[in-house]
Amino acid sequence: MLTSKFWAEYFQVYDFLNILIPYQELIATVCEKLEIQKNEKVLEAGCGTGNLALEIGKRGAEVFGLDSCQEALNFYLEKDKNAKVTFSDLTKKLPFPDNYFDKIACNNTLYTISREEQLKTLKELFRILKPGGKIVIVNPKHAWRPMKIYYEGAVKTIKKNGFVKGFIEINKLVLPAIKILNYNYRIKKESNYYFFNKEEQREILEKAGFKKISKTEPIYARQCLLNYAEK
Repeated sequence: MLTSKFWAEYFQVYDFLNILIPYQELIATVCEKLEIQKNEKVLEAGCGTGNLALEIGKRGAEVFGLDSCQEALNFYLEKDKNAKVTFSDLTKKLPFPDNYFDKIACNNTLYTISREEQLKTLKELFRILKPGGKIVIVNPKHAWRPMKIYYEGAVKTIKKNGFVKGFIEINKLVLPAIKILNYNYRIKKESNYYFFNKEEQREILEKAGFKKISKTEPIYARQCLLNYAEK
């Protein structure tokens, strides 16, 4: 069983992704697809250390972060001591009333839930979303390759900063990248991960009751799939 110490170490390394350009683009794209309006209530379901939630907040929304890992929420609260966080399991009934949120983001979280629980989770997110509200979900595709993300990050960093400065920035990521990949391998051994084929996200959103489901878009160095839909 993975310990609290494991998760504390994992999430401390995880935030090195913030300097990786494909990760920055992922966060920006999710915010763009949410079409955030000022003072909207937005839930990040599976907020981790709060990277996406913080960006949503910068766009004027009232953000709520939910996660089942207290260590991740602690890192989020270190970044924003006033953050609204909820410790809760997405596979259980969520502690929010019906029709509560204007928008919901679920970024690289649903795949960590077993296939049997995913539909149940989306139905619960459907329950707490307002009629006409919007959900954006992202998950790794089947047979995804994390190293392609780091490779694209290296290429874009050199293109943006020039070879010398870019090479220095890339070197900062080498050790954290190795650690993250090792942690992910250990997590996968103890979890029932389910990676999505191209149209499965659309299908499961439809089964959960969502409408106006978008076409599936490749994102994050084309290693993840994005869809958005409305209630």
